[in-house]
Amino acid sequence: MFKHFSRLLLLLVFMLILALVWRQSWQHQAAEQEHRAQQQLKVYRAALESEIARFENIPRALQSHPVLLNALEQPGSPDTINRANRLLQQLAEDTGVEALYLIDAHGLTLAASNWHTPFSFIGQRYRFRPYFTDALNGDVGEFYAVGATTRTPGYFFGLHMAGQDQTKGVLAAKITLKKLEQSWQLAGEKVLVVDKEQVIALASDTQLKFKTLVPLSPEARRRLDQDRQYAPMSLAPVRITRHGPQIRWQKALYGTSELALPRLQWRMQLWWPSRQLSVNATLLTALTGVGLIALLLLLLYWRQRRRYYRMQAKARCELEQQVMSRTAALAASNHQLEQQVKERTQAEARLRAMQHELIQTNRLAALGQMAAGVAHEVNQPLTALRNQSVNTLLLSERGRYAEVKTSLQTMERLIDRIARLTSQLKLFAATRRSTKGQSDLNEALGNVMSWLASRFATQGVELKLSQPDTVLLPIELHALEQILANLLSNSLDALNGHHHGVITLAAGQHWLQVKDNGPGLDAGIRDKVTEPFFSTKQAGQGLGLGLSIVRDLTEASDGRLTIQHPPGGGVLFHIDWSANEQSPH
Repeated sequence: MFKHFSRLLLLLVFMLILALVWRQSWQHQAAEQEHRAQQQLKVYRAALESEIARFENIPRALQSHPVLLNALEQPGSPDTINRANRLLQQLAEDTGVEALYLIDAHGLTLAASNWHTPFSFIGQRYRFRPYFTDALNGDVGEFYAVGATTRTPGYFFGLHMAGQDQTKGVLAAKITLKKLEQSWQLAGEKVLVVDKEQVIALASDTQLKFKTLVPLSPEARRRLDQDRQYAPMSLAPVRITRHGPQIRWQKALYGTSELALPRLQWRMQLWWPSRQLSVNATLLTALTGVGLIALLLLLLYWRQRRRYYRMQAKARCELEQQVMSRTAALAASNHQLEQQVKERTQAEARLRAMQHELIQTNRLAALGQMAAGVAHEVNQPLTALRNQSVNTLLLSERGRYAEVKTSLQTMERLIDRIARLTSQLKLFAATRRSTKGQSDLNEALGNVMSWLASRFATQGVELKLSQPDTVLLPIELHALEQILANLLSNSLDALNGHHHGVITLAAGQHWLQVKDNGPGLDAGIRDKVTEPFFSTKQAGQGLGLGLSIVRDLTEASDGRLTIQHPPGGGVLFHIDWSANEQSPH
């Protein structure tokens, strides 16, 4: 029985805590929302008062204007009334006032700024308006109402006027507050201005405008009908129900905040949605309940764990002894394994060194194997050079200077051939080093073209360039020159005897490509063209080191050479230095 009673008491305490949490959370949020709403209402009130104050001095500025005084003293003069009409029209257009009009002591409008419109005030009587009677008695009249002529709501000012013959009248001004209401609508908030009769005079929601917060009493309706303040509006009460400090309108709950407006005994209200407050309070209460339940479960778990630890104390001690013995054995095994790893790492380092030396030895051995071929390649141009020099001497002695020039040009080409052979051998035999740097493609191409221009002209091959004005590639200048020279020379060799030969060179940021429209490469040799001493040319026309040097120089600058075969024929050599992004081509 006692145990059952304790559980029931615990449940009641739990429910009471949750109810207090919900109430405190809702009240705290409501207080914060009320503070924000009051700040916002002060901003709206300042905007409303500023809008009204901006126009209230306009009638005062015109109070002593001679044209208006003459119209008041001579209402039967058409010229005088016409001048007053045009003066009021011009002033209304300049100041943005809805209407300016002059009323005589009997409430008859003599002149108006809207004299030329279908809703002209001229001839209308406004003696029933409070702003007229207040102004005629010497006070400043102010009044908000629906226009008796235009049916447009507006704020009215009235100011007393008196001519030199003591003729009395009232100068009135009407302004609209539509732009102010539109700004409230754009803000997305429900802002209301309520007059002393509980009528909603201004509202951001048109469904609330000219409704009443409470049903009008017979006395209040009689006063409104007497002044025709909101005629012909029905002034039906808003269908709202109150739920404590909240109201429900159109199936939504709102909290209300209010701020007094001294002018015309108005009050400004801000309706803010309050459903989220209940949602937040409920969420916080649920989290609190979950936390309390979790705390209770944690306490129960702690009791169970404590009992469990007591039962396992002896077993843990024995286990620790076993772990200590096993740890010692593992430490010995780990030390032995570390020694083996260290020895293997040293062996791998020695292996890499031996592999590097073996690669260099193989390269030099390949050069030795090709010595005979190189001697043959060099011997032919040397023999031709010796014979050509003898012929040049004979031609010179005989005075055949035109043929001497041709012979010297032939000798120059033979010397260039020997120089290219030796430079390729030096590049291939040298130990690879980094060629990373930065060079201007245009500068390198200019140097290479000074070597190859004669071959382009002789073969009739066209060089097309597709590149920006300035292209900087991440490779040293001499290496770039060797790459361009070998690629262009290979393309020229492929286009030898080919009509309408075209070589296209394109480049961009971190990429370069050379393409020709020659016969292309056979499928069986495409994987071998970059191997040293492999050549598709006839014997005596090269060592087969050009593309091998291009590949080595490219890789030494962290680039990658690919050989592609376009559908239209020919060969495309593409070099890409971009490590992390794909080339645009």
